[in-house]
Amino acid sequence: MSSKPELGCCEANPEGLQLLRDSLSCCQVCNSPGQASHVFVVFGASGDLARKKIYPTLWALFRDKLLPENTQVFGYARSKLTMSQLRDKCAETVKAKEGEKELLEEFWAINSYVAGSYDNEEDFHHLVNQMAEKEKDCANRLFYLALPPSVFKPISSMIKAYCMSPTGWSRV
Repeated sequence: MSSKPELGCCEANPEGLQLLRDSLSCCQVCNSPGQASHVFVVFGASGDLARKKIYPTLWALFRDKLLPENTQVFGYARSKLTMSQLRDKCAETVKAKEGEKELLEEFWAINSYVAGSYDNEEDFHHLVNQMAEKEKDCANRLFYLALPPSVFKPISSMIKAYCMSPTGWSRV
């Protein structure tokens, strides 16, 4: 039997969080720290995986100040939703504790939603234009595929063809 205290799902070890923050701050890719923008794109943003796991995790990272400064989150899916509708879909899983309501509003303010198909060039041009509007000179892009494996190949091909960062790193 372990004598270590058990942490709940939403609780965090303060010392561990600080260690993680310190290690992240030393890993600057661009020449001038704080000048890079970071874009996290959730493909399949309207689905269950995004609603139940991805958005709550992004919220926890934001709340605990583990996302880099200048991070923007883009949801992308075939469903024709507004950002408000996506937020409503996540209301049961992305929750603020007492005293965190303003922080939750800040989290949703860094989120955007783009509707489009997974194999249409115009839709991907629209996504890239939306990202470019929010990015700074040095921009890093991270793509998360909350999608069935059957669309991994077409979506990955579209990401490679249209969404790679011209000034920073890109990861799928």
